[in-house]
Amino acid sequence: VFIAYLIYNRSRLKQDSRLQQEVILQQDLATKAVLQAEEAERKRISGELHDGLGQLFSAVKMNLSALADHIQFEDDHGEKMFEKTMSLVDESCKEVRVISHQMAPNILLKSGLATAVRDFIDKLDDRKLKVNLSTFGLNERLDQNVEMVLYRVIQEAVNNVIKHAAANTLDIQLSKDEEGINVMIEDNGKGFDHNDLDEFEGIGLKNIRSRVEYLKGQVDFSSTQGAGTLVAIFIPL
Repeated sequence: VFIAYLIYNRSRLKQDSRLQQEVILQQDLATKAVLQAEEAERKRISGELHDGLGQLFSAVKMNLSALADHIQFEDDHGEKMFEKTMSLVDESCKEVRVISHQMAPNILLKSGLATAVRDFIDKLDDRKLKVNLSTFGLNERLDQNVEMVLYRVIQEAVNNVIKHAAANTLDIQLSKDEEGINVMIEDNGKGFDHNDLDEFEGIGLKNIRSRVEYLKGQVDFSSTQGAGTLVAIFIPL
């Protein structure tokens, strides 16, 4: 009887282990499907912005430029208003282009993670937020899926700083060694109480955690109110 019990117990443990592995596999597949759907939608919207709204703004700018040679302004005020309108249209064209590129960064596919992150940072207004980027050991390309997920994580973290941190300095370190990839993102903003779950989930950090977990990585958030926030990420290779 005892031997039969041991055999039964061992069989049940194996079944439980297989069931747990299957659950984990299905969770990974579901997460991958969600991320792929997000990227597909980003590419679609990016194309719509570039080919639709972007082209319309370009046409408006071209038509206004053509009209400028035929308009007789009654005074300097009218001429200045026209120049301001042209400037607004020009800024709108640039804004659409930037948003389109951020949603579907071709430079990531062509040049890799480090170059894409630097390109993203270079487009930020450094008068409001000074970003210092350091990269180490990223001479070789990473898996395309890893690059895309990490790019979105860094993008999300930077946008969180811009929206919520009230910071003027942001330091990003991106490095790779034989064990994996390390990402450190630290700002000098107002910080938050990470024990407050509602606030923690409400400022986009949940998205960062879910993406990192999809890559079997770890993420730690360290923050004190009035003393900035540190996001530390490790992705095993």
